[in-house]
Amino acid sequence: MRAIAAVARSTFRETIREKLLFLVAAYGLVLMVSTWILSPLSVGAARDKIVVDVGLAGISLFGVLTAIMIGGALVHKEIDKKAVYLVLTRPVSRGEYLVGKFAGIMGAIGSLVGLMAVLLVLIMLAGRVEITRVLFAAVALSLVEIAVIAAVVVFFSTFTTPILTSFFTIGVFIAGSLGSDLRAFAQKFGGAAMQRTMDAMYFALPNLTVFNLRSEAVHGLRLTAFEFFAAVLYGTVYAGAMLYFAWLVLRRREFA
Repeated sequence: MRAIAAVARSTFRETIREKLLFLVAAYGLVLMVSTWILSPLSVGAARDKIVVDVGLAGISLFGVLTAIMIGGALVHKEIDKKAVYLVLTRPVSRGEYLVGKFAGIMGAIGSLVGLMAVLLVLIMLAGRVEITRVLFAAVALSLVEIAVIAAVVVFFSTFTTPILTSFFTIGVFIAGSLGSDLRAFAQKFGGAAMQRTMDAMYFALPNLTVFNLRSEAVHGLRLTAFEFFAAVLYGTVYAGAMLYFAWLVLRRREFA
């Protein structure tokens, strides 16, 4: 645990120092403020829905983009320059290194998401928009979604370049967000081969729709504790699986 904590602290500090993180955070803040600027175009309940929907979408989108742009570069940089070898010469296993990297990245992104969530709540309070428990559940599941994507980034970064890591991860994010729709389309209009392919992708790729509670938060729909914790468990298991696959790749690599 000490090794994981040490790697996590180092990664957290390095991530916070990256100018790209502050750039993405700035865009996130601008997006949050824009919900308040644009909301006068609507009135009453419609205005409230705009604030909540755009605010939650901004948290999810900018959190995922930060994970993709920061995570892949940090891990690949150490592996490519073999700086990871210096870390692994200490009492740090490859598994602890990966978990520590993931924890550090998520610590930095969690701080960003927290700040954006606070800003969203302040905007809602200023606009007298009702704040519900589903809103906080939506933010929490957005963070779980980001954790899944961050684990995917760490996996790809163990064997490919940052550009390809970003490309592959964006593909996973899009497919995971549209997986149910693509599967339904294949079942209705595609042949047997296409249906089998879409079924395989549906079960292999993360189903990111389970983390999307924007509709529930916007329309005040009910969310059960079972649904929330089932989504958290699913995200935890998937992220853990991706880190395990990353470890399988990393343990075969030679850095000497």
